Amino acid sequence: MIKEIFTGNMLTKFMALVMAVALWLYAINRQTGDVTEVVKLNVSVPEGITVLEQSFEEITVHLRGPQSIIESVEDMIKDRKIQARYVVKESPEGIEDQVKQTIPITRAHMNLPSAVKLVSVYPDRVDVLLGKLQQKKLKVDLQKKGEPAVGYTIANEFVFPGEVEVTGPLNTLKEASFINTIPVDISGITSEQNRTFPWRIGIDQKVIVKRGDKNVSVPVTCNGDVRVWIQIVEQQETRFLEKIKIKVMRPSEYPYEIKLQDEYANIRLKGPKLVLDKLNTEDVVLYIDVTSLKPPGPYKQPLKCDLPKNVELVDKLPEVHLDIRERMRSLGVK
Repeated sequence: MIKEIFTGNMLTKFMALVMAVALWLYAINRQTGDVTEVVKLNVSVPEGITVLEQSFEEITVHLRGPQSIIESVEDMIKDRKIQARYVVKESPEGIEDQVKQTIPITRAHMNLPSAVKLVSVYPDRVDVLLGKLQQKKLKVDLQKKGEPAVGYTIANEFVFPGEVEVTGPLNTLKEASFINTIPVDISGITSEQNRTFPWRIGIDQKVIVKRGDKNVSVPVTCNGDVRVWIQIVEQQETRFLEKIKIKVMRPSEYPYEIKLQDEYANIRLKGPKLVLDKLNTEDVVLYIDVTSLKPPGPYKQPLKCDLPKNVELVDKLPEVHLDIRERMRSLGVK
């Protein structure tokens, strides 16, 4: 009787076992999740060393684990809460200038939840070039962006201090002689800004060195800033004016006739661009004074000029040739 219980209807019992196993596997698969994500790789180095080059900044990981945890891990990776980190244990004393290392990437380098399995990682090895750090004083080069307002220009600029102490790779600082400031925006400024200087400007955290026929940017550290003075002045230009009529200055009862050899003259002026751009011939007065002259002529008189404020002559004014004679009297008819 007992034997029949265990051996009877074997096919039915086998099919039930298969279905149970299938249901179990289905349930397990429903509760297990897979994800492939890109993770940031951070390489930490001891004080006195810097990473000059790194073959990969990110790695691709294939993860597996409980579905609920995998979904949470996906969000944590996107929020950069899960990253890969490798700590270099090289000592600065062990590096003369620079050294290359290949670092392995394993699960131990990622802050993954214990329930999550690292199925694969690519690449699993990353090359880094380590460089020894040193300090050096570099000249500060003021960087500007934009242009002053129309009609204005930079007359002078001054940076204090002129040199700053920079920490960077030994091989780079050997070649570097200057470091840039963060660009100063001078767009649209006028001489009104002269009262607001000095400005405090930060130092750009990199230096530019030549590598073959290319300029390469290398990260450095500078903890200071500089004060900047910039003198903004009105832009000076020259302008040529033609055919300005010469006026004759004489007393109201002047009894003589004046005849000019040339009634017009050309002049070249210099002054602020904004003033010269608006200038026309009516704004300039050219004249000669004949008050003290009497016949007979001819005479040569110096040409004089009245100009707007801040405008000057470029060239010396010419002399004016003129003739002076008695005024003709009309004869009355008797």
